[in-house]
Amino acid sequence: MSVVLRSGLSRARKLDKGNAQPAALGNDFSYLGLSLWPALKRANIKAAKWNDELESLNIARNAIAHDDQDEFLKLQQRNRYPITLDVIKRWSRALDGLAMTMDAVVGDYLAGFLGGQRPW
Repeated sequence: MSVVLRSGLSRARKLDKGNAQPAALGNDFSYLGLSLWPALKRANIKAAKWNDELESLNIARNAIAHDDQDEFLKLQQRNRYPITLDVIKRWSRALDGLAMTMDAVVGDYLAGFLGGQRPW
């Protein structure tokens, strides 16, 4: 039974094939029946900003990895270019907040779904 459940929850997972884009996270958590970004936005007012920062971080990653000048232009439009220490610190704070809030949101969701306490 657990093998079937695990297979169903991990089939076609976006995070297995690409970066942790906001849409990929939303897609993968939807297999649990969780609308991740709306839940994050209810839990923390900063979630919309974290979504934007995560998107910018992925644009920067792809621009650097693929030496793609068009991607760098997207960063310039978002005021994330040039990539400075302040921008990197902002991304780091956003990821920390996102991870902590995701932990709480997913833990609470699973506790309600399973009828008990958070699994961790």
